[in-house]
Amino acid sequence: MNLYGWLRFWFVVVTAGNLLFVAGCENPSAMNASTANVKHIAQGEFADQVTRAAGPIVVDFYATWCNPCRQLSPLLDSVAGSFTDKIKFFKVNVDESPGLAQNFQIQAIPTVLFFKDGKLIDRMTGLTTEGDLKSKLDALLASK
Repeated sequence: MNLYGWLRFWFVVVTAGNLLFVAGCENPSAMNASTANVKHIAQGEFADQVTRAAGPIVVDFYATWCNPCRQLSPLLDSVAGSFTDKIKFFKVNVDESPGLAQNFQIQAIPTVLFFKDGKLIDRMTGLTTEGDLKSKLDALLASK
């Protein structure tokens, strides 16, 4: 294949990738909506819902433009379904609540924080598997 052929090939690959990315971003604001299992909260609600609350709590820090965040969101919602009677689940948009992201030193997203009785006890950064997420949730429930 000559240079023109390679350039044409890469143009097609890049164009297709951009189309797929844009197609996946049809409604990024939908990530800000609460689901049956995971409630979206803003900075003003965080203290009452998380740091002053009793029991185990999971908080997903995300952004609507973040592809790994868009992949983690439905996974977390699905896994949360079997834990909602034992753990509270929240999500925080880092673009809407930058102060929270700074306070908890969120340097990459998605980052999931695990709290017990208002104290941060663990964190997970990046996209994870269902098994690893369930293991972290089981460990959160077992923690003292």
